[in-house]
Amino acid sequence: MKVISERNLLMRLEERINQVDSFSNTEYILLEYLISSKSKVVKMQAAELAKHTFTSPASVTRLSQKLGFSGFNEFKFFLKQEVNELKTNKNKSWHLLQADIEKTINLTEEANLLPISRLIAEARNIFVFGTDWGERNTAELFARNFIAVGIYMTIVPSITELRWVSQKVRKEDLIIIISYSGEGKDVTELSQLLKLKKVKIVSVTPLSKNHLSTLSSNNLYYQATQLEGISQDPSAEYNLFTALHIVLDALFRNYFDNFYLK
Repeated sequence: MKVISERNLLMRLEERINQVDSFSNTEYILLEYLISSKSKVVKMQAAELAKHTFTSPASVTRLSQKLGFSGFNEFKFFLKQEVNELKTNKNKSWHLLQADIEKTINLTEEANLLPISRLIAEARNIFVFGTDWGERNTAELFARNFIAVGIYMTIVPSITELRWVSQKVRKEDLIIIISYSGEGKDVTELSQLLKLKKVKIVSVTPLSKNHLSTLSSNNLYYQATQLEGISQDPSAEYNLFTALHIVLDALFRNYFDNFYLK
């Protein structure tokens, strides 16, 4: 039997279960009830849990020990902490979104959008590049809005085409680069080249110090907080773009108010 070690005390119930090699049929019955009724179990004694699951108090104790606890009381304390954490985190992601939107609106109000709108109005050609799928999606919506006011932007589909653009572009042109990180060797190298050619670059990134923003003529920032718990792989990013849509829409509206309606 594989017993869970003390170093795994912070693991959730489901993670602890996955660490055990095998369970008996009786233990599976108990586990099914435990997973679906955690908030009820924390108020039960071992005999009461056994009665609800048609098992025995001894089976409850054995399962608790198999999961790495000294007995059912310690297991129940662990469950109570997990239930309380879930209650505390309820609606947490919604509050994070509200905070991100509020912060992004504040950042946008602090920024001077007028010079960027003027660059859009006066540019010979405008190219918009998003570094990944989410950024490209927002770029397409951004460019779509400007079609309605007679401004036609070219969406650059990948880094390869951005290289082509960087070879032909002139200082009368404008490039808008949307990036979740503001980093990346290819984008940094091309931004350096564009800067040497005196091409205006507008970067749109989350609020952080990054290479792209330092190489850009103008910067726009937004707040984007990643959600924890979506993936167990720390390298698997789950990026959210609601706030990015807001800052790009704000730029469109600034152009609309100051140049299209004039």
